[in-house]
Amino acid sequence: LDKNSPIIASHSMVACAAVAAGFKNVINLVIDNHAQWFVVVPGALNLVQGPSNYHSFLKMGVPEKDLALAGHWIPRDLVEGIPDACAWRVARRKAGKPLRIIIPVGGAGAQRKFVVKLVGALSGLVKE
Repeated sequence: LDKNSPIIASHSMVACAAVAAGFKNVINLVIDNHAQWFVVVPGALNLVQGPSNYHSFLKMGVPEKDLALAGHWIPRDLVEGIPDACAWRVARRKAGKPLRIIIPVGGAGAQRKFVVKLVGALSGLVKE
C-alpha cells in the first residue's frame, strides 16, 4: 500500500501499528468518552466524540493538530430509521399504551449509578 493511503482505525492499537508502519494519513476513532492516554495515538489524527473529551485531551497536552471533534458515530441504519421509529413511538402513545424510556448504557457500565438513581426516582410514577 502507498504510505499516503488513508488508514481509518477503530482502535488505538490499529492506529499505532499504522503509524509505526510509516503510514502518513492515519485517523484514529477514539474509542471512549473518558480521556485516557492509551486511546490517543501520536502521529495520527484522533477523532473524539464530544467536546468534553476534546478539551480534556488538550489539557492533558495532546497537540491540537492531532485532535478533531467529530461528534458521535452512530450506525447508518439507526440514523436512517429515526423518522419511522419516532412515528411508531408517537402512534403507540396516542393509542394509550405505556410510555417506554430507552436508556443507553455504555459497554463498561459507567452509567450504572445514574441508572439506579433514575429508576429509583421514577419508581413512584410507575403504574401497574
